[in-house]
Amino acid sequence: MTPDEEKKAPKYADSSISDEAFKKMIIWFAIYAGLFCLGVAFVVNADNLFFSGIK
Repeated sequence: MTPDEEKKAPKYADSSISDEAFKKMIIWFAIYAGLFCLGVAFVVNADNLFFSGIK
């Protein structure tokens, strides 16, 4: 290794995200993913009702 390569910071450093922030991120992702799935189910159901002739 050259001296320049030795002085560089590690490519993948440890994250300094707090445990509380990580838990909030998981909760918000679950809410977002759940709402997305509900929206997809609603649209698919509405599409099926529209094409089956029930209006």
